[in-house]
Amino acid sequence: MPVPTPMLRLRSVSARSSAGTGIRAVSFEVRRGSVHGILGENLSGSSELLAALSGYLSVTEGVLELDGVPTVFAGHAEAEAAGVAVVRGRPSVVPHLTVAENVFLGRERAVRGFVKFDRLHSETTAILAQLGAGATVKAARPAGDLTPAERWVVELARAIVAERRVLLLDEPFSGLDAPGLALVGVAISRAAADGMTIIVATHRIDQLRRIAESVTVLSRGIAVETLERDSAQGQRSGHDGGAGEGASGSWGDVTTQRLIGYMTANVRVTRRVLHESIEPGPVVLAVKDWSAFDPIEATHAVVRHASLSVRRGEIVGLAGLEGSGIAELALSLFGRSWGSSSSGAIEVNGRPLAAKNPQESIAGGLSLSTDANVKYDLQLLGGIPSRISASMLARLARLGFVDRGRDYETAAPAFGLGGISELVGGRGGKGAGPGAGAAGAPGGRVSAGEQRHREALELWLGQPEGVRPAVVILDHPTRGANALGVQQLRDLIVELAASGTGVLLASADLDELLVMTTRVYTLFEGRVTAEIDTRTATPQSLLARMIGPA
Repeated sequence: MPVPTPMLRLRSVSARSSAGTGIRAVSFEVRRGSVHGILGENLSGSSELLAALSGYLSVTEGVLELDGVPTVFAGHAEAEAAGVAVVRGRPSVVPHLTVAENVFLGRERAVRGFVKFDRLHSETTAILAQLGAGATVKAARPAGDLTPAERWVVELARAIVAERRVLLLDEPFSGLDAPGLALVGVAISRAAADGMTIIVATHRIDQLRRIAESVTVLSRGIAVETLERDSAQGQRSGHDGGAGEGASGSWGDVTTQRLIGYMTANVRVTRRVLHESIEPGPVVLAVKDWSAFDPIEATHAVVRHASLSVRRGEIVGLAGLEGSGIAELALSLFGRSWGSSSSGAIEVNGRPLAAKNPQESIAGGLSLSTDANVKYDLQLLGGIPSRISASMLARLARLGFVDRGRDYETAAPAFGLGGISELVGGRGGKGAGPGAGAAGAPGGRVSAGEQRHREALELWLGQPEGVRPAVVILDHPTRGANALGVQQLRDLIVELAASGTGVLLASADLDELLVMTTRVYTLFEGRVTAEIDTRTATPQSLLARMIGPA
């Protein structure tokens, strides 16, 4: 019996982003009408892989085959024309349109110039039933009332209407509650059963066990293992990380510990920096029962009852995979700069700090450096939120009024896009393109985020004791920096800690957390899951507390 041609096949595919990250010689294949998982930690290369498959990144080596035909996409428009599309982050909807109008948005079928909305609704109802969501999501419902999970269902319905052959989903389970996870999981499985080929990039091992027929595990851009649900042996892609000698049985039976070993196979922990001789002093930052709520869905807590402490001269880490809430925690602690609201208590040097804005936070001894613009949600013009960069109000204002168009052009590229948009255009602002501001770019250019962190660290180090902050929060300070830039930033951080400032370091890099900190708080879906002494920790033990249920 002839073997069916895979819908998607990668043969030693390599690609590199403007941020200097990428994938190397990745090979696997995906059957038509199946769900294939991409599993990896923060720097695994999964976003770069999806970007390469969807035309956002150019394939530099190897062969990508679509339905048996070698394919080269000149851009994402060509990929979409070929039936390949990617969805990342929170699915977007037009809130004042119905679900049906959102599903068919841009693809309305007019008869003599008129759209028959009754047919639009009936076709949408049939598609929602096909996805197993007919009882939950109604075609006539305003899209603005949908939950995050229901918005993912709308995204899958759009893919059916658009006749996508391959759909790439980046972290579709992030931030969903148990009913939402079930709803999205069923919808993905139903869409695949009807012939769509779906690739899901996620760190949620528990969800992939339920829906994926096969999974490829990435570690730092290399495919370590590809496992089939119904095969007796995984396909080893080759690595030297000592993760084991293959996985016997179906992939669903492979232990979580073994999968974590694959995910960290290429994580290399460099020697620890020489800051352990610093004797931590008294507690300079105490956070108790802190919660922060989503800026749009004000009832959804992104950070949930977090408590932590930082001592004088200590570097403490915040560790979590995408959607864990570490960045939101860092930003919300700084003058409530993120979220619709927050609750809990902050103490700096033993004194309560109830800062309502960044200026009050700085005055109280707590400062922040971030590569994302800190913003406020101001309910202007009938409730339409305008996100204003705290550090840029003066530049955006004209005669006391904020130029909303100027705000968008200046601030939007550096906040809320992330992932594939970030990979292609860098985290710089206006004008950043492939290679602009990228780590390792020709001419040794420095990214806007790296420069921002460097300037903040040098500013604090130049301040006299008594003026220098008691504690600083660093939000992913080395993200996007090349090797030299990373080392220089780490040296500045250690120097700042040695001067007596407490440092709370949010980072996506397991190596950085193990090298730079003495303690790490791990988060999963907004909750602190552990406090870990990193002096005896390993990448595997750290990731195990970040991964959530399996």
